[in-house]
Amino acid sequence: MNETIQILVGQSQYIRASFAKPKEHLMQSVDRLLVIMVHGFPGDKNACNNIFVDLEHVLSEKRYHTLRFDFRGCGASDGLAEDFTLYSASEDFETVIKWAKDRGYERFVFICDGLGASIALMNAPKEARCYVLLWPMVDLPMIAQHVFQAEEIEEDWKKAGYIMKEDSRIGIPFLQQLKKAKMTKILKDLGKPLLIMHGAQDKVSPIEQLDMFRACAGHRRVEITSFQDGTHGLPQENHRKSMFFHIRQFIEKYT
Repeated sequence: MNETIQILVGQSQYIRASFAKPKEHLMQSVDRLLVIMVHGFPGDKNACNNIFVDLEHVLSEKRYHTLRFDFRGCGASDGLAEDFTLYSASEDFETVIKWAKDRGYERFVFICDGLGASIALMNAPKEARCYVLLWPMVDLPMIAQHVFQAEEIEEDWKKAGYIMKEDSRIGIPFLQQLKKAKMTKILKDLGKPLLIMHGAQDKVSPIEQLDMFRACAGHRRVEITSFQDGTHGLPQENHRKSMFFHIRQFIEKYT
């Protein structure tokens, strides 16, 4: 059963989300796990090539409860794209966690797309059981330059307060945050199982970022699957089938 919900953030803005749970829903101890899907930016709750829509169906077949939501400034949620920042996204993320806890969920799995990986890891709740990171963006200063060309912002854009990227308005404050953000300590301190999936031919989220995970992993459980002919979003059918199989296995293993 799938329903569209809205969650109040602050005094007047709403996050919109797709909430799916089995038809015969009884909140027992085995059901107190929620899989939360965290999209990147620019983006929305469907994520790259509708990967979150597909995962919602795949996981519902295994009777998992899932939630995929739009950050403010994205998709159907309130707010403007140019007002999206790491701070606003963190507030949205924490609001979603509180909403879930208020409804009896005690354990969480996070499936993250692109920049959503950094947002989820920055705000990791103690109730997290594991993370699935799809083409994660974690070297944020590099992403600021590689994806958004933050060093080449023209004066007119600075005055407007945003740049244009693929028909999306990207706020200057957000770019400034990316340039200063450091994820190394967060990755070292995380201590949760990670499953990472990435295409070696990804031209949007460079696969070289996986070196950060390898350097920071220590003895933590980190599983990395790279597809040698995979492009951004891994849209190929054979890659998707492999991904879904491994994601289901990984979640079952750690929950």
